[in-house]
Amino acid sequence: MRSVLLVAALLLCTLSSCENDKPTRPSQKLEGTWDLIGYSDHGVSGVTTGSVTFLNDGTFVILGTVTYPGEPTDSLNVSGTYRVLGATVTLTTPEGTGTWSVAFSGDQVVLTLVGSSPPTTMTLRRQ
Repeated sequence: MRSVLLVAALLLCTLSSCENDKPTRPSQKLEGTWDLIGYSDHGVSGVTTGSVTFLNDGTFVILGTVTYPGEPTDSLNVSGTYRVLGATVTLTTPEGTGTWSVAFSGDQVVLTLVGSSPPTTMTLRRQ
């Protein structure tokens, strides 16, 4: 069974320690509030609810839930710092630091944990 701590640590590593690079378009900024619409932990997709907020002071907050097949729902309450450099975001939480690649498409962004195989991803949609 996946623990809330594991999910929280992965999410925190995704969204912390950020200052946005100069984006090519205003829509390609993480700053703001996003709906958490998908999360995959090393290839296992969970049903998600909640939101992710990236503040202009370099901090972030994730509040919501994730439910993996055949497992109970885990609550998400993660916060930390983030830093954006080019097409990556480094998230730092008390549990650790992780670097994620960032791919924008319209009003959505997919974050993929660098070095995870199968991939760990988080899909967000701008509110």
